[in-house]
Amino acid sequence: MNRFDWANLQNEKTGGFVMAKDRTLKKVNKLLHRVEKHIEETRDALEDLEIEFEVLKAAVKRLKSDDQPQEEVPEPELDIENASNTSSMRKF
Repeated sequence: MNRFDWANLQNEKTGGFVMAKDRTLKKVNKLLHRVEKHIEETRDALEDLEIEFEVLKAAVKRLKSDDQPQEEVPEPELDIENASNTSSMRKF
């Protein structure tokens, strides 16, 4: 290996290191942008949830403050054990 080959080899190694560093920086920046995007989406979702939570709290407060008791409509009792549905078609 002569002197010129050794100098070229060193330049290639240095250049390769710089290229690898640039690639790494690009990948890290891309990752940073992705994380930043996810953080923003999470913030937006959290804000939406906070609004919904406040609405629910107001609804509960309003329901608790109603002085007039609601009349309960009794549901018809069904005898499930002895009931038979004669109008349905049987599947084979």
